[in-house]
Amino acid sequence: MTYYLEENEFEGLFSGMKPIIRKLMKQIRIKAWDIEDYYQEGMIILHHLLEENHPSTNIYTKFKVKYHQRLIDELRHSYAQKRLHDHFVGLDIYECSDWIDAGGSTPESELVFNHLLAEVYEGLSAHYQELLVRQMRGEELTRMERYRLREKIKNILFSRDDD
Repeated sequence: MTYYLEENEFEGLFSGMKPIIRKLMKQIRIKAWDIEDYYQEGMIILHHLLEENHPSTNIYTKFKVKYHQRLIDELRHSYAQKRLHDHFVGLDIYECSDWIDAGGSTPESELVFNHLLAEVYEGLSAHYQELLVRQMRGEELTRMERYRLREKIKNILFSRDDD
């Protein structure tokens, strides 16, 4: 259920969140961000929380947890981008020669991909099918949604059929 607040009510609620934002900003420092970036992420998270449910007494706790997780995700992402050039993986040219000069996807690889995608899609429940479609569209999923979807897909792809 979506709950809508007037702009001044939202600003009032957000001003109560600013001490949480400042405290977490001191704990988790993201070098590329300034105070306005932290506040903007806080507004986005508060907006998402208000979309999910009616503002209640534990909105501050939910905000703190969700905001903390978002900062950790952003920090990990920034570290991964910084170390991207350090993680070069060497390839054996003879093992990969068939797909190195392929110049893109081949009809065979697309056929295998589409077959596996259909198999995975059929094995998922309606909720996880919707998550998979959102993921493939490039929408951002929560960390828990990504983890659960990945586990479901692994169970489908790597389950042993002992018939």
